Amino acid sequence: MEPVVRPPGMQVRMLPAAGLMPSADPMPLGPRGGSTSSSTCFSYSFPAVAVGLTAALTRSSRRQGVQRGTMTTRVGDAETPSNGIEEWLLSLDLPTPLKPVLGSSAWASFAASLVQMFVVAGLSAVGTFIEQGETPAFYAQKYPDSSGLILALGFDHMYSCPLFLGLLAWLAASLIACTATTQLPLAKRAQRFNFHSSAAMKRRGSFLMRINCPETDSNATNATSKLRQMRDELKKRGFIVRSDDENMPTQLAASRGLLGKFAPMVVHLALLLSLAGNVVGLVFGASSEVLIEDGGSADLGRVLEAGRRAKGPLYDFLSPTKNLMDAIDVKVEDFRIEYKDDGTIDQFYSKLAIEDSKTRERLYSDEIFVNKPLRFGGGTIYQADWGIDRLQMYLNGYPIVVPCKSLPPENGERSWAAFLPAELVMAENPTTVKQITKPKEGIVLVLNNMRNVQVYGLDKTLAGVLRSPTAKVERKMEGMPIQFGEEITVEGKTKLRLDKIVGSTGLIVKNDPGVPLVYAGYALLMPATLLSVLPFVQVWVAVNKDDRNQLMVSGRANRNQLSFEDEMKAAVLSVATA
Repeated sequence: MEPVVRPPGMQVRMLPAAGLMPSADPMPLGPRGGSTSSSTCFSYSFPAVAVGLTAALTRSSRRQGVQRGTMTTRVGDAETPSNGIEEWLLSLDLPTPLKPVLGSSAWASFAASLVQMFVVAGLSAVGTFIEQGETPAFYAQKYPDSSGLILALGFDHMYSCPLFLGLLAWLAASLIACTATTQLPLAKRAQRFNFHSSAAMKRRGSFLMRINCPETDSNATNATSKLRQMRDELKKRGFIVRSDDENMPTQLAASRGLLGKFAPMVVHLALLLSLAGNVVGLVFGASSEVLIEDGGSADLGRVLEAGRRAKGPLYDFLSPTKNLMDAIDVKVEDFRIEYKDDGTIDQFYSKLAIEDSKTRERLYSDEIFVNKPLRFGGGTIYQADWGIDRLQMYLNGYPIVVPCKSLPPENGERSWAAFLPAELVMAENPTTVKQITKPKEGIVLVLNNMRNVQVYGLDKTLAGVLRSPTAKVERKMEGMPIQFGEEITVEGKTKLRLDKIVGSTGLIVKNDPGVPLVYAGYALLMPATLLSVLPFVQVWVAVNKDDRNQLMVSGRANRNQLSFEDEMKAAVLSVATA
């Protein structure tokens, strides 16, 4: 066993554990084993096995800077942390807790919350796996065995179906019940300071320490003086301390870590805000897609209205974003695609202008691309898709515009096609052609991207490839088996030149009034979760009624008990040797 380290003028005496206590407390020993008439002595008594206590005290003393013949205190122990927040929490008048009703004590339990979270996560995963918002024919074709179940349960619009919203409501009710019936009573109980007599300390705390104090010639006993010193020491360590008397105290009650008792309620509030934000967004939000050709425009108010999730009298009365962005247009000033060297798409770019539809006044402009949206007036515009709208060409030197039509995808690749009637192609001046008499005869133009146009002649063979003037390819490609360039000759004499491939940008326009609530919830959730792990500790100090020259110290912690006991040993050592 390690030797006990004793500061000068005192002795440490270990009392047996509960159940091994002798009939009478042993007398504290003096420097040579006699009675203590002038020296300060203290002893410890823990309601646990006492084996190893001396070694633990020695290690604690060494950690606190206790050395043979001297004693120092760490700088951190002497610092006084700010406890203004906890004083404010103590002054709060919390509402009266609710009593569990309708079995809420069962479905508001921790186990129930785990089940609810698991089901929400599972349904969210299903909603990610199953395509959302498609037609019934799509589900019947892709999920022939389960399409009926998907449509019946509303899994084709998972995040707004009654089952998912009902589950969120159940989770919210569980959080409210847990807060009102469990967390609120715990916080109110932590606000109270209860003084405990020396006899009650043996039952209330998780440990018991005793400081033996000799009598003095002054009016105040040394125990009272040590009690005041203990009060100051606890305040230095960040405790909020209350005493039965400011000048001549006989009992102290102290607590620290009240934030840890209030934090779970803030965590529940953060989760409720996040749930409320999601529900508001699902019910009153809007999401709609629109395809706008380069140079074209669209009414944002009508686009959003088409994508509203809730409509009718309820929406008109409750929606916080009614008539949002009415009379506001979005104009596509330029749409372009940048390609990689291997021919794959690198990025889409849309230069958008927000205008007043009545005055045509430009309100805002920005260039968007994937993962870089435009935000204006409560709406958000995302770059989501693209297409080819038309071809601007020259036929024998005369400008013409040829509209393009999307073809069914083949092997996952998209393509577009255009058609030029043979009567236009064969005419020296296409502007003189007033009527097409053979609408099924002509040349076909096929596009897979915004760089090249494949031209198929009247015999349905590849006549050449037209290159976009803006494409990054060689102007002259020698050895090509077919014609390649900005201008080619078709049907022997007709000059066909490509001026521009005009694309169309696919935009997703969204409005989600619940986003501020979700952001506020997560802003509260992260710090509150960290604060909820703070230990809540309580300490009681009182003059022993059976021995007025002895102080009794007890306490408890809801977590990190060993560290708390080490801290209390250091505090008692500091007071006893002062």
